[in-house]
Amino acid sequence: MALTPEEVINKRFQPTKFKEGYNPEEVDDFLDEIVIELRRLNAENLSLKRQLEEAEAKISLAPAQQSTGTAAAAATSQQSATNSVASPAASAPVADSAGAPSSATGLLAMAQKVHDDYVLEGKRERERLIGEGRDEASKLVTDAEQKSSQVLGELERSKSALEVSVAKLRSFENQYRTSLRDYLNKQLTNLEEAPALEPKGDGAPAVAKTANDSKQTQGFGAFNQRNGGGANNNKL
Repeated sequence: MALTPEEVINKRFQPTKFKEGYNPEEVDDFLDEIVIELRRLNAENLSLKRQLEEAEAKISLAPAQQSTGTAAAAATSQQSATNSVASPAASAPVADSAGAPSSATGLLAMAQKVHDDYVLEGKRERERLIGEGRDEASKLVTDAEQKSSQVLGELERSKSALEVSVAKLRSFENQYRTSLRDYLNKQLTNLEEAPALEPKGDGAPAVAKTANDSKQTQGFGAFNQRNGGGANNNKL
């Protein structure tokens, strides 16, 4: 199917999800140039078709014009023969009357040959112009299709590269979350397994130890509450 300027104008490419490939303005400018060239070729083809139609019209009128010219030439020859008959010589009329049909036949043959050559040349010129127009249009369409395939290929490769990058980032995120969860669980385990300090003496130091243990327990509980507890850390 032939490519039309309207199809090039209405062509839309699917945008990528993560990053654009080529500059959209440059792609649009290039498509505009293709549209201009297609319209120029279409106008040129129309002009050539009109010229061809005019040439065919002239060719169709040529036989009638040549017939008229042949008749005029025959009339002129006959008039010359008549004038020759009027001369005093007795043998001249016989020679002129014999030469007149030969001259008319030669003119008819020449006119037919000119007509045939003109028709043949017109057909050759028509075939040449049509062939050149088709070759140029085919070349332009092929170039446009190759350029479109190249642009789509580049966009597809860019999309694949972005998908690989996203997969790597997600893998890094999962590893980071796992490492952070293991680190927090280890810290909580160390806090839970830490030995309590033995009191020295009795009286006030024992009270101080009890207060310190209470503060440490409250602080550890607040830390667990902020971090969602040891069991909830596994959800990171």
